[in-house]
Amino acid sequence: MLFGWTLEIWVLAAAASLVAGVVRGFTGFGFALILVTAVTVLAPPSEIVPVSLLLDIFAGIRMLPHVHADIDRRGSVLMVLGALPAIPLGALALSALSDDAMRLGIGVAVLVATLAIAAGIGLKRVPGTGLKLATGATMGLLSGAAGIPGPPVILLYLSSPLPVATLRATAVAVFLVTDLVSVVVMGFYGLLTMHLLLHCLVLIPIVEGAVFLGRRLYGRADPGTVKRAALVLLATLAVVVIGRSLLN
Repeated sequence: MLFGWTLEIWVLAAAASLVAGVVRGFTGFGFALILVTAVTVLAPPSEIVPVSLLLDIFAGIRMLPHVHADIDRRGSVLMVLGALPAIPLGALALSALSDDAMRLGIGVAVLVATLAIAAGIGLKRVPGTGLKLATGATMGLLSGAAGIPGPPVILLYLSSPLPVATLRATAVAVFLVTDLVSVVVMGFYGLLTMHLLLHCLVLIPIVEGAVFLGRRLYGRADPGTVKRAALVLLATLAVVVIGRSLLN
């Protein structure tokens, strides 16, 4: 055991951090989706969700200077306004529900989002104020409960006619704000411990290298290939997490 985690959990967390960091650097999203979904196979959600949020904050701070020019600023503000009231409700669920109930919720949310993205759900016009506020509220609930604010934002922008660069930049900005608020709320509910902070310190070098690699790949690798690989990985992880929650 090292800082409360077995060797198996550490190996899984390190591998997931590497994959998630590359995807985050390349696409601007996907870090928490991959890390939380993978590690909850072996570790309780209450342990990995705060770690994922802290690592995602680190990744977001490192990426923001590289993408700020492409941010949908009005959309970001609307989504953050929608998310803020919902984050405490999600964190309350994380502190109150059983590990298997949270695993099931995380797995279902990730699987539904993955299938929707893969199906190519599309909007004919740029999303309006109401849809962005609703997206923010859903994002806040998922951020507080599972540390995965990504699915609603990814669905909104991937299904819209806006450029991929706008999705990438806006996701970085919005996740940074919601992650910071979620960490504060989780601290209020007693979900942050010294062990979890030490977990972050161990994993940060892996995340740093992976995000750097993902940024270098942006504009070189085929985005469609990366997107398809990420969707297959996420769907597989979601099924495993759902299966474990139902079989326990």
